[in-house]
Amino acid sequence: MLGLKSCLTILVGYVVAVCALFSSKGRNPSLNNWEKLKDQKYSTVDNFGLTGHSLLQFFQDNLALLSLTEEKYHHKSSSFYYDVFKEYILRNDNPKNCSPANSAIAKLNKDVNPMPVHSHNDYWRKLPLFEGLAYGARSTEADVWNIDGKVLAVGHNEASLDPVELTLDKLYTGPLSEILDEVNCQDSISSSKNGVFFNSPETSLFFYIDFKSDDNELTYKLLMEKYFKPLIDSGYLTYYDMKKEEIFWNPVTVILTGNYPTSLNVLDKGNNDGYFNSNQRFAFLDALLLDLEPKDSNLSVTATVSFNELMRHCGSDHWKVSLRGHMDSDEITCAKKLIDKAHALKLTTRIWGAPTWPFNTVKAISQQIFHDLGSDLLNLDDMFMASSLI
Repeated sequence: MLGLKSCLTILVGYVVAVCALFSSKGRNPSLNNWEKLKDQKYSTVDNFGLTGHSLLQFFQDNLALLSLTEEKYHHKSSSFYYDVFKEYILRNDNPKNCSPANSAIAKLNKDVNPMPVHSHNDYWRKLPLFEGLAYGARSTEADVWNIDGKVLAVGHNEASLDPVELTLDKLYTGPLSEILDEVNCQDSISSSKNGVFFNSPETSLFFYIDFKSDDNELTYKLLMEKYFKPLIDSGYLTYYDMKKEEIFWNPVTVILTGNYPTSLNVLDKGNNDGYFNSNQRFAFLDALLLDLEPKDSNLSVTATVSFNELMRHCGSDHWKVSLRGHMDSDEITCAKKLIDKAHALKLTTRIWGAPTWPFNTVKAISQQIFHDLGSDLLNLDDMFMASSLI
């Protein structure tokens, strides 16, 4: 529930926005006047200093007043709410003025610390990418489909794809480039780049790309040459240095999962010095937690397993644990050995597919996964719940 301070802030927002709207009533304002009115309202939101969950709540409660007119928008992306929020977050009154303190990242999570949570099926959220960042989720995910070898559309299944608006660049790589440019505009003695978390700019965002199409080689080619090339050129992607055999961390770390190609011949484009002949590999494979090998420490930064597979490996199953409402000591001991093995290879671990109902079971098992097993990324759909469990 919102506290008294948050409620008063929202009330003030209503009053300011209503006054702004009524001040223009009956004047049939021109587009320029509408733009000025919009800037006034967005500036007012800036003055409130809301970030994180409070900002999300404020926009949901005040959407009708913060927007200009629904006729101006055509649900260009996932929703009208998304369009309005994205316009506010990426709004820059003076593009030539370098001010990280007033950046999109500052608006999203200035008072939020990164939390070890994976934003599962992130593209299903009301605000893809932005909601997870507002909560401080360290990891996000996009399922991609290769459309005619030209476009990577984002979605859970083929029936729901929109290859024009719901694409990887419009929902993820484009906004990432914009918000990272804003916090890396100042000259710095350090060669390291600032990341997507205002309070922890050194923390890298794990970006899982879940391959859905059969032609994974062509999907990978599109990823490298079309979608990730701008991020690579700006120095924003983590890479494996093939000469030094060392990982160099940057603001975004790409992890391939699903039906991804595993051949180094594909990953490095048949070159001994990497895809772009730079002795760098810019994508990491999601290692199999139940089948780890020493080479995974170079090819991967994460290891993943489904909760059901993990429990079966430990002589149990998903339903037994769900009905019981928690893992027993034998299951914890068995699973923790696998987590420890991954950590010995310096891999971050994630367990997906844990029970999602009822709340007490979700809470109990999530806390066991995080605290008793020591798994690194809590895989949850509900960001608000996740923030309360860490």
